[in-house]
Amino acid sequence: METKTRNRAALIAATGVPLALLAARRRRAPHRAQATGDRRASVVVAGAGFGGIAVLNALRNAGLDGADILLIDQHNYHLFTPLLYQVATGSVDDQHIAYPLRPFCAGVPAEFLCTTIRGVNLVDQVVETDAGRIRYDYLVLALGSQTNYFGMHEVEREALGLKTIPAASSIRARIIDSVERAAVASDPEERRWLLTFAVVGAGATGVELVASLDDLLRNNLLPYYPSLRGEEPRIVLIEAMDTILPGTTPRMRAIAERRLKDLGIDIRLKTAVAGVRNGALVTRAGDEIAAATLIWTAGIRPNPVAASLPVEKSRDGRIVVDEYLRIPSAPNVFALGDNAFVPDQNSGAPLPANASVAVREGAAVGRNLVRLLTGHPLEPFVFRSPGEMIALGRGHAAATIGPVAFGGLPAWLVWRVFHLSQIMGVRSRVGVTLDWTAALLSRRYIANTEV
Repeated sequence: METKTRNRAALIAATGVPLALLAARRRRAPHRAQATGDRRASVVVAGAGFGGIAVLNALRNAGLDGADILLIDQHNYHLFTPLLYQVATGSVDDQHIAYPLRPFCAGVPAEFLCTTIRGVNLVDQVVETDAGRIRYDYLVLALGSQTNYFGMHEVEREALGLKTIPAASSIRARIIDSVERAAVASDPEERRWLLTFAVVGAGATGVELVASLDDLLRNNLLPYYPSLRGEEPRIVLIEAMDTILPGTTPRMRAIAERRLKDLGIDIRLKTAVAGVRNGALVTRAGDEIAAATLIWTAGIRPNPVAASLPVEKSRDGRIVVDEYLRIPSAPNVFALGDNAFVPDQNSGAPLPANASVAVREGAAVGRNLVRLLTGHPLEPFVFRSPGEMIALGRGHAAATIGPVAFGGLPAWLVWRVFHLSQIMGVRSRVGVTLDWTAALLSRRYIANTEV
């Protein structure tokens, strides 16, 4: 009992202590950098994801004068995508991971245009949008990516993706609806189908999702359904490669795999999906996995605007850039994040398309824009990994910092502190902290408000 009390206290402290530290952050007063030239340069940042925001933060920190900065995005908020899976599993309110862009831009300062980008004319230096043609002197492509269903149209129709707030809300609604339907189903096979949840893709998103989903089902939903007592929810994690978390360290993978097995997650490796038929996933081997809920986290493809540009691209469709993250054939255009193919300096393998990489690329592009505009030489981009972290359900995570890999509660505390530090705005950080605290002290909110 004493050990459980200490653990619970540590869990609650994990949300309160970071809040006090993060709320004390202050924006530093920048040294002003003056752009050279006879007229004001036009800098357009296309996309308000992690990369685009990092570019603007670098410009703000430099206090750049003499340039007109414009941010364009189809949404008027920055989405903190690492916590989307927690919206899908009822741990976090969606408003707390969507930060309004207009207050942020006012502090840069920069203009903001909420519209959809349709194309880029590299010759005329124009961005084509639904709101008209936008001319630029310097352009940053930080448009992100889209879910890749690998040409399987029936999977795209049936599966639930996890790239947007509406998608996360749909997943949560589907989970709750499946349990409600199972509670009144008389056929055991139908109940088993309704209580089977298949997640395709065992990268970071898929692994974090299944661990959180298990907690939602076992500890928050099923205890309220007397008719389902004795029923076992079944979560199947499907991966085409021969390991979960490809690209991470062996120690990280081992910690994560052991945790998922302890939770009872059914891990299917070397299992490629070929389609969907009659409420079941069909594998390339011809096997069927019957599941009422199918969630797809198996891959991404380049944004159509970036994909349409007549420039050199990698095999996976990303734009090949130089050591400064510029397009060689259009050196006044930078590409970063999911839009750019950037090889690792040591291994030569492409850097992963994740938030950590995009933030560092965005900061480097922002600093180089300041150098360009103030007449200083550019600096090549060098990626230094801050480490890796994967949440594995309540009180558990896997983390690698430098040469040290560790798991359990210490990794979970580090994961929470780090992610809180990356969320934009004190209001959002307070909101997420309160959401996490409420989830620890009581059960999650399980009303289905989508119907």
